[in-house]
Amino acid sequence: MSAPYTTKIREKKKKAALESLAKGSSINQACKAAQIDKTTLWRWRKKSKKFNDKVLTILDSRTQTVEDALYKAAIDGDVKAQIFWLKNRGYDRWRDRYEQNLGGNLNFKIISAVPRPEEMKKEK
Repeated sequence: MSAPYTTKIREKKKKAALESLAKGSSINQACKAAQIDKTTLWRWRKKSKKFNDKVLTILDSRTQTVEDALYKAAIDGDVKAQIFWLKNRGYDRWRDRYEQNLGGNLNFKIISAVPRPEEMKKEK
C-alpha cells in the first residue's frame, strides 16, 4: 500500500468519526462508524492538535446545547432546573449552607486525665 493511499483512507476515517460525533454519537459509536479502534482515535487526537480541537469543539457544543435546554426548562418553570441552575451558576448566593452551633465547652483537662496504657498496668 502506498503512503498517499493510506493517508487518504486515514483522512476519510477521521472525517467519518467527526461527522458521527457531530450527529450525537458517543466516542465508541463514532469509532465504529469510522471503522477504527478507540485507541486509534486517541492517537490521532494526540498527534494532531487540529483534529483534537475539532473533537473538543463538537463535544463542547453538546454541553452548550444541554445548558441551553436547562436554561429554557428553568425559564419555563421547571423548579428542579431552576434550583440546579441557581446552585451551579449563582453559587455564592444559592449554595446549601450547613451551619452548626455546637454548644458547650471543650475541657482539655478531662481529656488529658485519661490514664495512659502504661499507667493502667501499674494500677493492677
